[in-house]
Amino acid sequence: MFVGRALYILGLVFVLFSSLLVVMSIFSKHGGETAIPLFALLNGLIAMGIGELVIDLNHRKKDEKK
Repeated sequence: MFVGRALYILGLVFVLFSSLLVVMSIFSKHGGETAIPLFALLNGLIAMGIGELVIDLNHRKKDEKK
């Protein structure tokens, strides 16, 4: 259960910071690089999805034991 929640929270942090970096790079005067924050955003979304799957799997296992 801890692993799923940790993955979900870590993914959420990645998504928040990378989306902030993407917005800042779009509105900057120098036209910064957006490829790395976009990959970080994708990584965060994947981590959130895997964390949610792990949490759901643990809930199903608890329900089957009852």
